[in-house]
Amino acid sequence: MKQGLGRLLAVILLLSMFGCTEETNKDTSWVLGKWELAHNPTNDDEDVLIFDSDDSVTVLAEKGGKIQGGYFFTGNTLKISLPTERKTIEVEFEVSSDHSKLIYESGAYYMKK
Repeated sequence: MKQGLGRLLAVILLLSMFGCTEETNKDTSWVLGKWELAHNPTNDDEDVLIFDSDDSVTVLAEKGGKIQGGYFFTGNTLKISLPTERKTIEVEFEVSSDHSKLIYESGAYYMKK
């Protein structure tokens, strides 16, 4: 029984390592740089997103504020995490197939400048 459990754990470890390696090797350099709101159907704030190669993101708020956080990809979704004094803001964008748009749930989208 112990040997079977050990093999199972080894297989799970190898599969998880392979999965992480595949995701890590995915080229995400296309996201680096400045993105501006190009379509805004709900008249949200027109913030600017700046993505850096160290997986950090800076949000320049329309009203002059600045928030820094991190980002990562899960499949075709870009997730941004922005810690503030009161709470952490989590935002998700669907990435268009050609990587030209970051699409928010409201239908608004950002395009690279």
